[in-house]
Amino acid sequence: MVDTVQKNLRRIRKYTLNVGMPQIAAVCTWTAVGALLLHRESTRAFLSLAAIAVFTGLLALSIIDAYTHRVPRYVTGLMIVSGVPLIVLDAIWHWDPTELLRGFAGAVGLFVVYMFISAVSRGGFGRGDVMLAPSVGLLLAYRGWDVLIRGTVYTFVLAGVVSAVLIMMRALDRRDHIAFVPYIAVGAFLAFLI
Repeated sequence: MVDTVQKNLRRIRKYTLNVGMPQIAAVCTWTAVGALLLHRESTRAFLSLAAIAVFTGLLALSIIDAYTHRVPRYVTGLMIVSGVPLIVLDAIWHWDPTELLRGFAGAVGLFVVYMFISAVSRGGFGRGDVMLAPSVGLLLAYRGWDVLIRGTVYTFVLAGVVSAVLIMMRALDRRDHIAFVPYIAVGAFLAFLI
């Protein structure tokens, strides 16, 4: 695992990242706004912590995927190990097993959908993207079926619109692979909050 982390850090360092004060201020502001929105939307402490764990993992994976087109398993594993127990604790605390069952059904359902897309896309949708489905699906479906459906729709609509714009601007070719995790992160975040 340490070797994989070091390889990913070397890949990211190959790219020139111009991170100045405005970028740092923007990231800090966005993080604060995101945390406040999560707290405002969820009156359940364990669910808020689970959402923060999952969305923090998605933010890290979005950056890694954007620069390396890889989704490291250790970050995905951390999301599952930290998010799932918190959601289970929330279900136990509020004694609502139907929400928990819906969450696990959503995790399995999203995993199957992502596996199907991965099989059909012939390499355009990677195994790392598929491995995000359980934690994202559990979190969104735990809030409701409508949240899971909206999150999935937002993800693919955002990816399609941004890809179409990039193709029209000739910044992207139809055969190019895109980093999909940022779209999963934004789609899930919007669905969770709206």
